[in-house]
Amino acid sequence: MEKISDTSRQKRGLFSASVYFRSASGYLGLKLVIFSATGLIGQYLLTHYLLKKDYGLLIWVSTVVSLLSFFGLPGISTSITGAVAKGFDGNFRKGTLLELAGGTLGGVVLLGFAGYYWFFDYDQIKAVLFLVAGVLGPGLWLDTHLCYWNGKKNFRAIFMWSIPVRLIQLLLTALVLFFSSNPLWVFVAQNVIYVIANIGAALWIMGCKSTNMDISGEYQSFGVFSTKLYLVGSFVAYLDKLVIGFFFGLESLAVFTVGELLYTYMYKTPGAILAQILHPKLAEMNVNEAARWIKKKQFYLIGGMAASVIIIGVAIPFAYPLLFSEKYNDSIFYAHLFLLCIMMGTPIFLKGTLLKAHALKNETMKAWLILALSPLILVPVLGWFFGLTGIVLSRGITNGVVSGYYYFLINRLAKG
Repeated sequence: MEKISDTSRQKRGLFSASVYFRSASGYLGLKLVIFSATGLIGQYLLTHYLLKKDYGLLIWVSTVVSLLSFFGLPGISTSITGAVAKGFDGNFRKGTLLELAGGTLGGVVLLGFAGYYWFFDYDQIKAVLFLVAGVLGPGLWLDTHLCYWNGKKNFRAIFMWSIPVRLIQLLLTALVLFFSSNPLWVFVAQNVIYVIANIGAALWIMGCKSTNMDISGEYQSFGVFSTKLYLVGSFVAYLDKLVIGFFFGLESLAVFTVGELLYTYMYKTPGAILAQILHPKLAEMNVNEAARWIKKKQFYLIGGMAASVIIIGVAIPFAYPLLFSEKYNDSIFYAHLFLLCIMMGTPIFLKGTLLKAHALKNETMKAWLILALSPLILVPVLGWFFGLTGIVLSRGITNGVVSGYYYFLINRLAKG
């Protein structure tokens, strides 16, 4: 009777996992498709209707905002998903208040940039762009609502919030560009609705009676720890764009960014989707079990990505001029280089999520050191000798080194 009972429990567990993955992959897979389509449409509009320097200006402002993302306490967000998955909703409540406060402080810093460009650099358009960003600071980096839904495995809520926000952003951008090519109004159209939606969703969840006040000290500690890493990590992540903007100019920044779009749509965005799907599930497994599960799936992931890279690599020379206009033909070369970066980084998928799901501080610190130190050395050196080509290759080398570290780490964890 006990064997039958064990078998029955295993079947129920497999059925539950199957339902979970169907729901997660259904909602988040559709979200990926819609985000990719709307993203490409948005880039089509921006590259066709804005001057290169104005498009580069929007990228520059976004880069500075991203560099200051540590004010939004991203490590707190990272810890919320795992905490909520284990029933500690209080981490979400406290994390939201902390991120609102941190975002407000970050907004003040952005206002400082506005003052610098107005009074010292005499660049009014940059000053006003940073003024708008500063006012929006409290919600500019807020994402605790998405982490809460992710922890609750409520992928329908993530879908139903994300898609309308993205569609409204695209619609407002199209309307603005129909009447004006002023980058200020484009920036406002893209960010105001996003900030309002962030704050509104987070406060609404906080007001729900179904959320409890329980707090996990372990995940709270990991959130603080991760935020400290992001302090340098956010700088490193955008170091390439910072160097290009300063030393190569806004037009070169625009060319680089258009070349990088494939990296975003094929690597960063799918990686984030996979993390959303698997983070709460990996948190429920023990570390050894999760590592073994990842090892089994890794071969299929790398094979699927390799096939996609080959197909898209062939299509790029024909697709890029149509999507982004002939102004960005120089981006085709960099797009091919970014495909190489994607393949070098594919083994990273899932493994970083495992570290976050189980709040593994030591392993996270080692991975962070590689991610932080490699670009600090490679971007300036390779950029100096090989220009934009060297800057792109620095990312591929960094991805390769991190992939190697994760390979040995997962093998060790899988053995227990």
